[in-house]
Amino acid sequence: MLDVFGADLGLGYDIGCGFCETLNNGPLGAMARKNNHQCLVGAFHGHAHNRLCQSRFLTTYVEGLGTEDLETCERFFSRSNALAGSTQHASKFHRRQAIAEFAMYNDKFETFQNLSKFLDPCLLVLTT
Repeated sequence: MLDVFGADLGLGYDIGCGFCETLNNGPLGAMARKNNHQCLVGAFHGHAHNRLCQSRFLTTYVEGLGTEDLETCERFFSRSNALAGSTQHASKFHRRQAIAEFAMYNDKFETFQNLSKFLDPCLLVLTT
């Protein structure tokens, strides 16, 4: 990502604060610092961290991030938990079929419509 997207990249991760130390001490540390890479903690997970961690890594305090909370995967997996009851005793084929149908439904009827909630505030930030 550092090669492709270049400078001022932010990465949200449940343990972004800890990952930041790992990244800085690893072989990619110099490149991350040169590109002003910023590790972040998603809004849901960030509130479990201490105040110093929140002020450095929580999305709420990152200027230009807009309304993004970096918890998209959390919401998707939370919704997919509804499949557990109906696929518990299904064959491997039918379980995979149900998961694929769920993902296609989610893409077609939820993801596209929700993009406007995400993009509109971002466009306002970028144009002002």
